[in-house]
Amino acid sequence: MVYSLIDIGGGMRDAFGAGVVDYLLDEKINIGMCIGVSAGASNLTNYISGQRERVVKFYDTYPNRKEYMSLWSLFKTGSYLSLEYIYEKISFPEGEDPFDIESFMKSEKDLTLVATNGITGEPVYFPKSSIRPYEMKAAEASSTIPLICRPTIIDGVPYFDGGVADPIPYKKAFRMGADKIIIIITKRKDDFRDPEKDRIAVKLLSRKYPKLSDAISRRAELYNQSLREAIELEKKGKILIIAPDDTFGVTTTKHPKEYIDKLYRHGYEKARAIKGFIE
Repeated sequence: MVYSLIDIGGGMRDAFGAGVVDYLLDEKINIGMCIGVSAGASNLTNYISGQRERVVKFYDTYPNRKEYMSLWSLFKTGSYLSLEYIYEKISFPEGEDPFDIESFMKSEKDLTLVATNGITGEPVYFPKSSIRPYEMKAAEASSTIPLICRPTIIDGVPYFDGGVADPIPYKKAFRMGADKIIIIITKRKDDFRDPEKDRIAVKLLSRKYPKLSDAISRRAELYNQSLREAIELEKKGKILIIAPDDTFGVTTTKHPKEYIDKLYRHGYEKARAIKGFIE
């Protein structure tokens, strides 16, 4: 039986997913096929490297720094949320909190990172091998939230958040050979996406990135349809959705520490359902 673990991200709300990851590490539950989208890229790279409690610091500690997420960062770097600070300044070998690239590369777990090509508006699936010493651009690309971050450039191509083009990539997991899938989402299961949330991004990006803008305009419909399909497959035992009952006011960028910690603990508790699903 081949299991896949998908973390679809959600900015600061994915402190919930960090709790799920730490539960899996504590219980030594090894899921071989991992697919990370947006903040889920960070969570799952740390799951594969086996660095318990490291990932939650990117939700409850580092975001309070101006270099990470602030108007200062926006004026200094062009990104309100600085992915270079997360994935390079902090995570490189000489950084404050190094990512264990050696353990990551040696792990038998596989990883796919989902990003959106800014020129075509199509999903791009970066393989595990795209993460190398001093090279985490694929994870940055997957996490590049339109308007909040400037595009991540790889080989001259601008990339944006994978949640635009493939927000719940369960079909990709099945195509890759998964028999059953665990999906971490960071909103309630009955909380469907409102297309109005994307209206400003569609308008502001339409001139420079017309196909990306088109993809963003379809994002809510795609997310909602994928979620409905996943819920139906859950009823058939093919998918397990791990979702919060409450996000405690945490949003993509809003991150009060007490509520981040609460959301993290909530994810840890919700993850207990995984044991029964894989057994």
